[in-house]
Amino acid sequence: MTIDLPTDFSESYLKFKKYPHFLVSSAAYGPALWSLRDRLNRKKTTLFTETPEDLVIPVREIQSNGQGHFEISKLNLLSEQKLKTWLGDTYISDPNDPAKFTGALATRPDPQCRFIFLIVDSPLAPLEMTRDCLLRVLTYHQVMPTYIDLLLVYGAEEKDRELRYGAFRTRTTFIDPEPGNVIPDLKRSGRQHEICYSLKAVTLKDPTNQRPGHRWRIRQSAIYHRLDLGTASALWIIADPREAVKKVIGEILPEGLVPRGFSFDSFSGSFNSSLETHLVLAHWASDEWRWYLRTLEETIDNLTRPALLFDYSDQLQPRIRPLAALRVQEYEEQIMEAVMVMESNIKIMESILSSYKTLVEDPDFPSGEVALCRKSLKMFSMRMDEFIYDLQMQVDRGKILSQITKDRKNIVLQQAQMHTAAKQERLADSMWQFAERGQKEAIAMRTVTIITLVYLPPTFVSTFFSTDVIKYSDNGEDQVYFSQNALNGFLYVTIPLWIITLLVVTIYYKWESWRRGQLARGFLSHDPDVVESWARTTANTDDHAKLRSFIQHIFSKEPKSSP
Repeated sequence: MTIDLPTDFSESYLKFKKYPHFLVSSAAYGPALWSLRDRLNRKKTTLFTETPEDLVIPVREIQSNGQGHFEISKLNLLSEQKLKTWLGDTYISDPNDPAKFTGALATRPDPQCRFIFLIVDSPLAPLEMTRDCLLRVLTYHQVMPTYIDLLLVYGAEEKDRELRYGAFRTRTTFIDPEPGNVIPDLKRSGRQHEICYSLKAVTLKDPTNQRPGHRWRIRQSAIYHRLDLGTASALWIIADPREAVKKVIGEILPEGLVPRGFSFDSFSGSFNSSLETHLVLAHWASDEWRWYLRTLEETIDNLTRPALLFDYSDQLQPRIRPLAALRVQEYEEQIMEAVMVMESNIKIMESILSSYKTLVEDPDFPSGEVALCRKSLKMFSMRMDEFIYDLQMQVDRGKILSQITKDRKNIVLQQAQMHTAAKQERLADSMWQFAERGQKEAIAMRTVTIITLVYLPPTFVSTFFSTDVIKYSDNGEDQVYFSQNALNGFLYVTIPLWIITLLVVTIYYKWESWRRGQLARGFLSHDPDVVESWARTTANTDDHAKLRSFIQHIFSKEPKSSP
């Protein structure tokens, strides 16, 4: 079935690659479209997958089965061609003459309710779809361009930086809709309520990991919703981290007949179903924060408890490591991040509630359904307030925990400073012992030096003249005899002995320096930080490597570092 489309819509859809410049309602956004387009272009290499084989777009539709009931169907679109077929786009242009084409831009009316999931593996990963696929989807459904800002948090270049961004946007058209948005055959009246926002949830990532930063993960979902105020059709586009939201939607709207609590046979039923979906998303965004904060509380308590129970009189008690202060600071930042995210969720939930209250109170709201819609909104308001209250309680809990963490960090720092002062005191004592020992050795060496200076020249002279190098005659004649052979023999023996003596003295000096260094380490071995550092340094060093290090030290060569 070929659907008659307005010219404005057809021109906009044919130029989908230039989204959002040629939206039917582009005049309502003004110059903001250029900045949105520029930001989208800057992230085109990180926001989208570059391999079409990785493309996956899960969809879920709700439409009448022709027997008075509504059924839910689901499908995974794995290529752009399948996406076009699913949308009902059979248009094929002639490459030689763009004015000639076959097929039609739309051959399939929109269902009563449609969910499109934009899968994201992680905040650092791109969307599992190509750029053309995303722009085709957004243009075909004429999605408000501010939704782009919410999608730009994915494909982040820095880890989780964009978790600090949150936004809420809404736009309502009651009267005088743009002609290009009025498409009765697609179940689009042009009178619509659009809303887009971001919600963040914390989920358990690795239950076996003891560190909260690796055990839990904050994930962000970007949500767009449109409710047609004339035909009661609904559209949901949800950027879904690790298919978490898709799983939740699948539980409340499983494949088959629409379950109780959801109705799409009237405007009030579709309105109530939209509110119920918002509540499901709000529950997803507020469910696990209690347990995340509890994990942080337990971790911080276990880390800082030794500082609170420290006994100064017990010398054998383990010392507080300076590294503990850095760990506490890390957890304090995680707490403040959680508080910031929960406060963002609260503001967005309040904005959702306020937008629907404003919608229902508008005089142009469908008058025949206003009573039932107000009743649904009242129940929605009560349940949303419960989520807001629970989140606010966790925010207060997080702020108190942050203050406790800050106080305990100060205690840990004080303990570390006292430990450092004690270590310096022990080091000063050891240096004094070395100085005293050096002073005694200096006195002894001075004494030996003086005696040596006195006796060494006479000793050398008497020793040299007692050899056969120079001999005096004892027959009454005053004659002196010199022997070159005796001198050569004397030098042959003396010079090697000099060299051996100098070598022995040098080795002894080096060994004594090395021994004193080891002795200095022995004085510091009572310090657990030094012991831990030495253990890490020598964990993979065998005895042969230690011996080689000593030999290289003797010959004044730095040992090569281990690979």
